[in-house]
Amino acid sequence: RFLELMPTTVVPLCSYFCTIRSQPTGIEFVDSTSIKVCHNLRIPRHKSLSGLASRGKGTMGWFYGFKLHLIVNHKGGIVAAKITPANVHDTQPVSGMVVNSMDKLYADKGYIS
Repeated sequence: RFLELMPTTVVPLCSYFCTIRSQPTGIEFVDSTSIKVCHNLRIPRHKSLSGLASRGKGTMGWFYGFKLHLIVNHKGGIVAAKITPANVHDTQPVSGMVVNSMDKLYADKGYIS
């Protein structure tokens, strides 16, 4: 059922993001958060996102789902966003999200590479 609704929700979600997206101000912050799909004990029975979600590790331990990566400016406006499977390292999507007008980009220790 979820995969049937997904194509109909992606377009409105993307258009909403385009209306609230902010411009880089020169001082940006990047971080990620987990989007858990199901409890770890239910992973073998989980069917709706089995081809898309994956197992990953966050600050609170192992989880099954996705990661939401955000870059926000110093005013709190969302500059860039990306959703990846949970097993993607935090440093991988950042290079595609950064633009030249970002003078300083601050991140936590997980982004050191």
